[in-house]
Amino acid sequence: MRILVIRLSSLGDVILTSSVLSELKERGIKADLLTFKPFGELFKDQPFINRVIEVKKEELKGLKEIRELAEDLRDYDFAFDLHDVLRTKLLRHFLKCKVFTYKKRGLLRRLMTVFKPLKAKWLFVPHLYAEPFKEIGIKIENPRPYLKVDGKSLKRVEELLPKGRELVALAPGARWPNKEYPLESFKRVSELLLKEGFKVVAVGGKEEREKGKILEETGAINLCGELSLKESLALISKCSLVISNDSGVVHMARAVKTKVLALFGPTHPAFGFAPFKEEGKALTLNLPCSPCSLHGKKVRCRERVCFKIPPEEVVKEGMKLLEK
Repeated sequence: MRILVIRLSSLGDVILTSSVLSELKERGIKADLLTFKPFGELFKDQPFINRVIEVKKEELKGLKEIRELAEDLRDYDFAFDLHDVLRTKLLRHFLKCKVFTYKKRGLLRRLMTVFKPLKAKWLFVPHLYAEPFKEIGIKIENPRPYLKVDGKSLKRVEELLPKGRELVALAPGARWPNKEYPLESFKRVSELLLKEGFKVVAVGGKEEREKGKILEETGAINLCGELSLKESLALISKCSLVISNDSGVVHMARAVKTKVLALFGPTHPAFGFAPFKEEGKALTLNLPCSPCSLHGKKVRCRERVCFKIPPEEVVKEGMKLLEK
């Protein structure tokens, strides 16, 4: 059986497709992944992927381009749309095979921002991704993200890291600034970890370079913008703990089985992006007004009181994860 899994973006969501893809290989199914560049980089040479199909976002702006892509996607028994946005709706219209779509629970998530008690029942994206596969008789019991670390990337990262000291990675960035734990608080977290004898490393893309420089003032190693996605994954695999905003770094840590403390402010763990209990912990003040934003792009209060999590509390919760 050949199937196509479609998830175009964003980084964390694409990584979470590995929670179902890694299971399909064991059932003798050849699975291809369609995604945007550069996210496919993480899936190349993964043992559970038959083929990674990467496209540039700007190449799929019009109906003509989407139709042409669909014509190239042949000989599949089934396709699974794990994104369900306008582009993928149009794409699946032109595909020749039967397509199943995951239920993203978008309405429920939006209702959580209005009717706060609904946040008591958490969603988990890997479970949502697994649901449509039941339509072809595949029941994925325990979906968990998994990515194998590339040996070449691991070797390069090891050359950059200090020997003999336990590493903690801090990820100060996020897609939207409102989702970022205050940089001064992250700086204090770094200071506290260094006092505890850990070596701290800042991770993120080029856009986080300046944030990394601020953490560098405490004695942290700033690798923001210095690594490829594969190398970032390798770096995270070498850490004992990752402390991150609600961003793709959380799911990179989950995929390589590094404990992760995920910091939630205007968004909420109930939306589906919290780590499972064995993977780490979602830290949130869970205020009566929370969540106030679906994606963190717009928030209702400028003070962001939801992020007044003391750095001492962050470090304390991180140490609990290490003890486990």
